[in-house]
Amino acid sequence: MSDAVPTARVALIIPTYQAGDDLEACLASVAVCEPPVTWVLVIDNASIDGSIERARERFSGVEFLRNCENLGFGRACNRGIELALERGAEFVLLLNQDARLEPSTLALMVSLAGEQPRAGGIGCKTLAPAASPGARPRVLYNGAWRRWLPLWQRIPGIGREDSPGSDTPREVDFAWGHALLLRSSALREVGLFDPGFFMYMEDLDLCDRLQRAGWQIWCDSRAVCWHAIDDAARGQRSEDWRWRMKLESIRYYYRLRHAWPLADLLWLLTAMREGLSLLADGHWRACGHVIRGVWRCAWGGPAARAPRSA
Repeated sequence: MSDAVPTARVALIIPTYQAGDDLEACLASVAVCEPPVTWVLVIDNASIDGSIERARERFSGVEFLRNCENLGFGRACNRGIELALERGAEFVLLLNQDARLEPSTLALMVSLAGEQPRAGGIGCKTLAPAASPGARPRVLYNGAWRRWLPLWQRIPGIGREDSPGSDTPREVDFAWGHALLLRSSALREVGLFDPGFFMYMEDLDLCDRLQRAGWQIWCDSRAVCWHAIDDAARGQRSEDWRWRMKLESIRYYYRLRHAWPLADLLWLLTAMREGLSLLADGHWRACGHVIRGVWRCAWGGPAARAPRSA
């Protein structure tokens, strides 16, 4: 491990909304990280399910900041990042409310940041519980690379059983925001999350801006995070509003980078690719969400920004 690991000032930021019991489980995993996190900030998007009150009672060393309304993922994270930067944090680790860290994950990620001084963002291998007794955990993220569409990602091994033999750090195109270590000096240079994204794509946008400024994105497969949600579930648990939000974010991403009509053409091609992928996997219901989402994005005005769950 790098000598920088024990002394690095790290702020861990967890944006939450209607977290239920997930937040307490997440904070319990953070509490056993070695070395300990310098600051833990929970930024709540106006939850009313009692999750913040329960977590506050149990975890006295955690700071809780509450928003008056649901600001979405990026804007909630920005509030915590701004506070972390004011306090002189060297790194900021973003963590979803339904994610769990292995005790060594933070140390490994910070150590890699010390070895790679141009690494502006670092992700970790993310696993889902095994699908059946005796099976290995399934891979949700282990590095993502661009394909011919800018937002079409190649994610080797996604949905398959984990193969520990491939646990090596490597440079990637995208690191996802569910467990993302960010270097403070890089954030000061390129800025925080674009507030125009309510949810989805803000992490890919930030990765792109970091790379354009000369920073690198890495994935450390030795570091492990557990996540309750995976893309295979979208066929059974998707909702119209989720796909509407995702499609709006995809269109916003392209419109930031391209003029019309190229931006909207890329958006439609990406939506078509999503729909065809869902059909190929047998997720007919989710494909219907995509079709309705495209129609409503194009002709129905912006979606409501207060989803029923995070």
